[in-house]
Amino acid sequence: MDPSAVWRDRQHRWRIEAYRAPDLRFAIFATNGTTESAPLWLFGMSALARWLMSHKISLDDLESD
Repeated sequence: MDPSAVWRDRQHRWRIEAYRAPDLRFAIFATNGTTESAPLWLFGMSALARWLMSHKISLDDLESD
């Protein structure tokens, strides 16, 4: 299951991967230099939108990887 898209925030603290198998889901990794957390799985766009809002991340803050 390869990601169909990958984003990072401008400060490289978060990496978001989108998967379409069989539904739309997102894996979010916290990054700290060379280490990464286990993924937090979010199911659907509404879950991702709530997570972005709760962390005060704007779509303008994300960049393609």
